Amino acid sequence: MNYSIFSMQVVMQLQGKDDPAYRELQKIIRSAPERTNYARMHDYYGRICSVLRRQSDRFEMGVWDYWDDPSRAPRDFQDWVDGLEGKEARQQPAPEDGRPRYLACTLALLLQNGSTSDQRLGHHCDIAEAKLWNRGTFHHLLKGPALLNFLHVKSDIVYLLPGDDPACGLTTEDLSGKNWRYLRQLT
Repeated sequence: MNYSIFSMQVVMQLQGKDDPAYRELQKIIRSAPERTNYARMHDYYGRICSVLRRQSDRFEMGVWDYWDDPSRAPRDFQDWVDGLEGKEARQQPAPEDGRPRYLACTLALLLQNGSTSDQRLGHHCDIAEAKLWNRGTFHHLLKGPALLNFLHVKSDIVYLLPGDDPACGLTTEDLSGKNWRYLRQLT
């Protein structure tokens, strides 16, 4: 079977240790449903995307892709899965220096290429080049998972950095390092 991929990562400044958006995303992600229930998966992604859409004015950096190229999609999806191994995460809390800390939320969906869900999402992701890297586009794209029938989703991932300890929030130095070089500044 051939696949397409939709992926997105957004970065925003943490608003303290008890940032409500961070805590809400943590709670939702910890409650991930079993993969076999398509309706629950649809609801799960709907809740994550809803939280992120409400915060889209806070997005500072991000990246997104939609590829319906079957030769590229599985490899790109694996790249996002590899992010779960922690290469992007801080291993130790950042020093208390009063400087901003950031969270990164990532989602990726591997879809059945050519399915009705894939076609709807592909149309939804048809964005003019001049608008690729603005917050409004990310807000729009976060409506995409609601268009899907999760029967057509072969595999999916969501992860949030920092994980359980907001003291491990990403620093400006982290985000300018080699593991984050693909991020775009959003306008």
